[in-house]
Formats: sequence, C-alpha cells, structure tokens
Amino acid sequence: MSQPQPQYTDPRDAKARAKAEKAYQKAQRPWFKKKRFIIPLALVLLFIIIGVSGGGGDTKPTVSGNSAAPGPASGPPAFPGATKDDVVAQAGQSVDAEALSVTTGPLKPGDATGGATLCAPVSYKNGKDEPVNFNGGFDWKLQDPNGAAIMTTLLGSDNLLSAGEIAPGGQTSGDVCFQAKSGLKGQYVLLYDPSFRFTSDRIAWLNQR
Repeated sequence: MSQPQPQYTDPRDAKARAKAEKAYQKAQRPWFKKKRFIIPLALVLLFIIIGVSGGGGDTKPTVSGNSAAPGPASGPPAFPGATKDDVVAQAGQSVDAEALSVTTGPLKPGDATGGATLCAPVSYKNGKDEPVNFNGGFDWKLQDPNGAAIMTTLLGSDNLLSAGEIAPGGQTSGDVCFQAKSGLKGQYVLLYDPSFRFTSDRIAWLNQR
C-alpha cells in the first residue's frame, strides 16, 4: 500500500520544496552549462582569441640584415624537419620577432660537469611597450646531426638562462645548454619555440660543428 504524499500547508514547507526543486534542476543541467565549466572554458577561449588576434601571428620574424629568411619554399630544406613557416638564421645573427630581438652565439662545449654538453649564449632585447616572458628551460631545443631534438639541461654553465619577464625596453641574457654525444659532427640546429606563442613560426639558428 502506497504511502500518502505529505501536504505542504506550512509556507516554510513550500519554500523548502521550491528550494529543493531548484537545486535538483540545477544538478540536472548539462556539464557545459554549469558555471564551474563555463568560466574556465571562456577564459581559455579568450586567451586563444587574444593570442591569435594580438599575438603577432601575422608578422613573420625577420633575420637582421635580411628582409625575411623563411624555410625554403622549394629545394632541400635548411635542416631535417624544417617547414615553410620556420625562420632560419646562422649562429650569431639576430632575429626580430614582433619587436623582440633574440640573438644566439655559436655553440661551444660546456664545462666539464655532468659529461659532454653544448652551450650557446642567448640574449633578448624587448622593444615592445609591454612585458615579455622568457624561459630558458622550455623555450629552447637543440636538434643534433642525427635529427634528434634535445631538451635543455641544468649542466654545462654557471650562467644558465633562467625564466622570467623582461620589462619594456629591457634586456637579459644567459646560456642554454644541452647534453651532447661526444664526437658527433655535423649540423646542429638551435630552435626557439616558446610554449605560449600562438604561431607556427619557429626560429632556427644553424651551427656547423
């Protein structure tokens, strides 16, 4: 025998029932309509829009002294894995990426701590009217003559490039170092590819060792 449903005669009971029904309806909403999902998703989309529209994707980096130096549209690539969007320079040249000037020196053996390493001096000059982030650990890779892309190491120099922010008109410098196979000769490619840069343009400095 079914139990009789309680009658809500007290205004407080009716208010409690309305509140419970509202909570139930809120819980039944699809996940993409809930605030805890909408707000983070909106922020991610906003960052993407800002990066695409204001991140300088339309302005291709240029090598100092050249009008442009993209990867070759035809013929052999400048290095294994190079694409038409890559901007290629020689070690020692400066590259201007939307008023941020980045310069690297030739690769040289690092100090003896931790085995064989190769290090390159890197410098930044911020010509923008806003701060620029830099990261010596995650923005740089080294492609060796075998085509292997190597991440940076914490060994090889006592002047490693750190991470931080460069004020408008400011500059900073330091070394980026990589574990290297001893005696491996050929073309090395120092690659600058910041994690939070909304463009497919990489900057590559060629080194022959």
